[in-house]
Amino acid sequence: MGLRERKKEQTRDELAAAAVRLFIERGYDATPVEDIAAEVDVSPRTFFRYYPTKEDVVVELLRCGAVDLHDELASRPDGECLADALRAATHRWAELSSERAANLLQLSRVVRSSPVLRARLEDERRHGLAVLAELIADRIGVNSATDDRPALIATLAMSVISEAIERWSDAGGDRELGDYLDVGFDLLKAGLPSPVARPRRHRTAS
Repeated sequence: MGLRERKKEQTRDELAAAAVRLFIERGYDATPVEDIAAEVDVSPRTFFRYYPTKEDVVVELLRCGAVDLHDELASRPDGECLADALRAATHRWAELSSERAANLLQLSRVVRSSPVLRARLEDERRHGLAVLAELIADRIGVNSATDDRPALIATLAMSVISEAIERWSDAGGDRELGDYLDVGFDLLKAGLPSPVARPRRHRTAS
């Protein structure tokens, strides 16, 4: 990479870091692009050369997390049980994410407080699900166009991840994110729990 490209990459990273910091400090809606650009001593026009909208900063950061997860699943051994491969991939993703856990923890709250961001991330979620379903279809040797299982498994896995992140965020990151992931993946592997026997209630005559 040449000097010009490195400087562009540095500016892009600085804008992203400034945006996240301000979103966390002030809130997403209360942070105009002009303030983000000023933090890096560039013009708003320069900001828009890197990010079409300010929500693209958050979307791109979270998209990188999805790419990490997909890459980790693709790298798992071919003969590994699917449930174990998904668990291992998400654990490795959680380890990578833990390096920026403080920002992710606060960023997840920013996302939840902004309808604009939630809408954009819903689109990203659908795309991520489609990619994950294709990876799962490849691992189990089926065609996702004719077999519903990969999409269903991907949806279940992403539900586990989303719920784990939400519980982790609500608890203030008190434990490792992987601990919350394990609860969901243990349930997926074991299947639904059996119902508890309850005494039968006798209907009284009216």
